[in-house]
Amino acid sequence: MQTKKSQKPAYPLLKNAPIVEALLDIQVQLPKEKDLKMLHTLFEEVKDKYPLEKKRFTFSGTIEFKAQEEQAKSSVSNTQVDGYLYYSEDKSTVFQARLNGFTFNKHKPYQSWNALKKEAKQLWSLYIKVVEPVTINRIALRYVNKIPLKIPFTPSNYFKTLPYLANGLEYKMNNLFSQISITNHKIDAKANITEAIETTGIDTALFLLDIDVYQQGDFKESEIWKNFENLRDFKNEIFFKSITERTLKLLK
Repeated sequence: MQTKKSQKPAYPLLKNAPIVEALLDIQVQLPKEKDLKMLHTLFEEVKDKYPLEKKRFTFSGTIEFKAQEEQAKSSVSNTQVDGYLYYSEDKSTVFQARLNGFTFNKHKPYQSWNALKKEAKQLWSLYIKVVEPVTINRIALRYVNKIPLKIPFTPSNYFKTLPYLANGLEYKMNNLFSQISITNHKIDAKANITEAIETTGIDTALFLLDIDVYQQGDFKESEIWKNFENLRDFKNEIFFKSITERTLKLLK
C-alpha cells in the first residue's frame, strides 16, 4: 500500500513583497593551506558581473565595566581581513568569500527564490573550486521584511507572532522589539524571529519581521540545496502564519 506524499502548503505570490534583503549563507572549514591570496583569485572569475571588491574585516575586543564609572569602556584589540566582498555595479547584490564561508546577499528589488538560488549556486561553485572546503557545518537563509503601516496601529491586527502585555496592563504599545528562537524537529532546523517597529514619519512606520532559519551539522555538498529548499519552506511557514489577513491584503 502506497502512502501519499505530504503536499507543501500553497502560499500566495506577493505583488508587494516586503523583502528588503535576502541572504544565503554557508559556513565551512577550509584546508590549512588555503589563504586570502587564493580567495582573491575569485575576483578574476566574477569581475565582469561584480566589479567592486572590498576587503572584509573581523574585529575582536573587550568591554570593561567599573563600579565607579558611569559608562563601560570598550576597545578594539585585533582587526584582521578574513575575506572579500564583491558587489554588483548597483550594489543590489553582493557575495562574500571568506576563510570560514560564503554568503550571497540580494537587496531589493527581490525577484524570486529561484533567481536567488540560481545565482548563489553559480557563485558557490566558483568558491568551492578555489577553496575546496573540508567540511560544510552550517547553512542558513535570512529574509528581512519591512512592512509599512499607518500610525497609530494595533500590532495584533496585523501580526500573530508578537510579545504581549500581561492582563491588566491595558496600555497602548509605543514601541516594540522582540526576538524568539524556535526549533523545527522535522527538519532539524532552528529559527530566530526578530520583530521591531521603525518610525519613518509622523503618520507612518515600518514593521520589521526578520526571519533567520538555519541548520547545523556535517553536510555533504550534494545535499545542501535540498536542505535549502526545506529551510525556505520553514521560512515561508513562519512568515505566512505570523501575519493576519489584513496584512496579506496589503502585500497582494
